[in-house]
Amino acid sequence: MKNAFVFALFAAVSLAVVSCASTPAKPPETPPAKPPETPKPETPAAPLPEAELKQAKELQQKADAYHLGDYAPDEYAAGTNSLKAGEDAYGKDNAASKKSLDDAIASFTTVIDKGGTAYVGKARDEADASRKSADDLKASVAVKDDYATAKDTYDKAGQEAASGDIGAAGTDYGSARDQFTAVAATAQEKKDRATRAMDETSQAMTDSEKTAADADSSLQAEGFSASDAQ
Repeated sequence: MKNAFVFALFAAVSLAVVSCASTPAKPPETPPAKPPETPKPETPAAPLPEAELKQAKELQQKADAYHLGDYAPDEYAAGTNSLKAGEDAYGKDNAASKKSLDDAIASFTTVIDKGGTAYVGKARDEADASRKSADDLKASVAVKDDYATAKDTYDKAGQEAASGDIGAAGTDYGSARDQFTAVAATAQEKKDRATRAMDETSQAMTDSEKTAADADSSLQAEGFSASDAQ
């Protein structure tokens, strides 16, 4: 009985060993392969802000030509600083350069708008003062043709100022000022000549009246009257 039990146990163990030996072990699971990453496109470099640099410099030159920075000093300083920053970054950091140049353009545009109005206004005021001097001397009558020419120049300057052409407006207001000044001088000369002529005539009449009075006195001294001498 005991031998039968040992035999049965041995048989069971042998069967288990054989079973384990005949069943192949599972291979380790391989994780699924990751799909290849698509490379991110490179961000293209910002282009050179050539147009902005050209425009900023042109605006600064226009402001300098008419000394407009004197009328808007803060804006002119800001524009100058921004232009320098834009030039320094040009070709190195074009995006930063463009931003600075855009700021410069805005600042110089303000300088031209604000300073241009003051510049043209000053030129117009000078022309107005000269015109008033001519009007006070009735130059539109005394020097009719030259006065009309000066007025045409003045009106042309006004049209140029209205269109925003501050350079032409300033120049023509200056020309009108000079023309009205010349007209006033000519009118003054004519007035002076007329005044001298009137004074000479008045003096001649006074001298004539005095001569007649002296003659009458002489006649009376001799016992005659003016009627006796006729």
